[in-house]
Amino acid sequence: MTGKKTIKVDYLARVEGEGRLYLRIRDGRVAESRFAIFEPPRFFEAFLRGRRFTEAPDLTARICGICPVAYQMSATHAMEQALGVKVEGPLRDLRRLLYCGEWIESHALHVFLLHAPDFLGYQDAFQMARDHPVMVAFPSRTLPGTMSSCP
Repeated sequence: MTGKKTIKVDYLARVEGEGRLYLRIRDGRVAESRFAIFEPPRFFEAFLRGRRFTEAPDLTARICGICPVAYQMSATHAMEQALGVKVEGPLRDLRRLLYCGEWIESHALHVFLLHAPDFLGYQDAFQMARDHPVMVAFPSRTLPGTMSSCP
């Protein structure tokens, strides 16, 4: 293959923030590539004005449905810093465990629900669910040995 080809994708779906990809191909080889992810500002400071400072962790946790703990803990850390509070010992360990749990959940969500449709040739998880409803449904209702007491 000879000649030049440019591939430009202005909006990449299923990435955190806004994604962009630019490839310039010359003679069948990538001559230039640029990948960018821009995390737009959330401006949550504006909706926190006039509120009690103790509301900040619960309000900021609702900014992102995939990573609420990161926002919640950022607000908590800001409050603690402003008040001169230092958290150590078992509470700090529990917070680390909470972060790790969110990290595992977030990665599982991305791999199995947000990216699996792409890998398997489906437009989205709803399309994939038509062919694989058991794998996409809430686990407690579909897989043996899971917690049946979950809603």
